[in-house]
Amino acid sequence: MKVAVAFTVLSALVQTGFAKCIPSPTPDYSVAPSSDYSAVPSSDYSVAPSSDYSAVPSSDYATEPAPSSSDDVEPASSSNEYTAPVLSSDYTTAPAPSSDYATSSAPETSDIAPETSDTETETTEPTTTPSDVYQITASQLDAAVPAGKGSGKCTADNSDGCANNEQALVALNNAAQKYGVTERGEVVAMIALMAFESGSWQYNVNEFPGRAGQGTKAMFMYPFIYKYAKALYPDKVQDAWESATDDLTMNNVRAMVLGDDDSFGSAFWYLTTQAPEYHNTGKLKDGDLASFKEYCTSAVGAGWDDDRQKGWEAVNSALSA
Repeated sequence: MKVAVAFTVLSALVQTGFAKCIPSPTPDYSVAPSSDYSAVPSSDYSVAPSSDYSAVPSSDYATEPAPSSSDDVEPASSSNEYTAPVLSSDYTTAPAPSSDYATSSAPETSDIAPETSDTETETTEPTTTPSDVYQITASQLDAAVPAGKGSGKCTADNSDGCANNEQALVALNNAAQKYGVTERGEVVAMIALMAFESGSWQYNVNEFPGRAGQGTKAMFMYPFIYKYAKALYPDKVQDAWESATDDLTMNNVRAMVLGDDDSFGSAFWYLTTQAPEYHNTGKLKDGDLASFKEYCTSAVGAGWDDDRQKGWEAVNSALSA
């Protein structure tokens, strides 16, 4: 019995000593955990969002940069806001290379802005009418440009620069007298051209796309705006402004010739000074559509379409009465 107990105690001691001598197993850190952290998330971030942010706005009107600011001169502005479609005329688009009317070499930038004139920009109204100058009547003009009757196309929103036939009649007859236009065919051509370019006297400056320096009822581009202003006001228009490219300078030069007499007289000035081969030479033949088309496309550099033809036909018919 004692021997059995002793054997049992001895066995327990032996097992305990062995357990202390055997080290605990060391974990193997070279083995990757069972979780697979290399898996790519289910969201595919290479896929573009469903919204198409490259879509172009539906408006066809391009935004123009704001004119440069000036502490001395406020830029000329117009409250007119076009609601009609853009005219097809080349006067309101970039000038055609072949045109002698609306093109010029690109001028260098001018840092000079014109001073605001505190004098009246309209020319002096003639007091007499030579007997050989072609004059039109109110009833003729109403028939020629029916959209200009009464208040015309003028509203509270576009009153700045808009005119009706009553205003146009005085200015047109003044222009015929001032520039000595005696031929009926020439007067018909000038009225038809300006009525088309200005939307029946509605506009005095280019609104769409808002081209700086373009205006008058003939919608001169700036090179001819400068020449016209220089011809009318040589003491006020500086030579340096001819090469102006900044909006402020060009708009202020344009503002000098936007009075009724100057604006309606612009086409007559151009005919007699810039295209004299069509003045008093029979090239703008009385009642001849082909002559008017040639003048528009060759002398002026404007486009030609059915609306321009219909406008001439209405004026030609009205002034025949």
